[in-house]
Amino acid sequence: MEELYRLKVKDIMIPGHDTPFMEENASWVEFLNKLSLRAHAWVVNNADDMRVVGVVTEHDMLRTIIPPGQKKERIFGIHRAEILHKESVIQDIMTHNPVVCSPEETVADVLKKFSSFNIRRLAVVDENQRLLGEVTIQLLVKNLRYKFLNTL
Repeated sequence: MEELYRLKVKDIMIPGHDTPFMEENASWVEFLNKLSLRAHAWVVNNADDMRVVGVVTEHDMLRTIIPPGQKKERIFGIHRAEILHKESVIQDIMTHNPVVCSPEETVADVLKKFSSFNIRRLAVVDENQRLLGEVTIQLLVKNLRYKFLNTL
């Protein structure tokens, strides 16, 4: 296990070209298309800069579509009904300023963040907050499985 804990994020992360992302001004249709394929997408300021500004997940979607009276009527100060009719909704429903990690952090560092913030994924970013990739609990489980299978 100690060997796994010492691994650097850069050595196991899902690379940027396989990491789901959308621009913060993406339309409702783009949002639905992306989430029909993946459970989440990192939200970047634009496709040129690729600075991570948020994350949007199935849970964000669920919070938005829960019927009136069963959940808060306002999301981030905006009436729920207004969000569902806007052209650009990603900024309004995403989780802003998500927890991120650097490629130089270790698996132990990532596990602490997962536990402390009760999250399942982290964007891997450079010093300018540009998206380089991601690390997920599922990825760590696969690495752990591989490690155990190769040591038996």
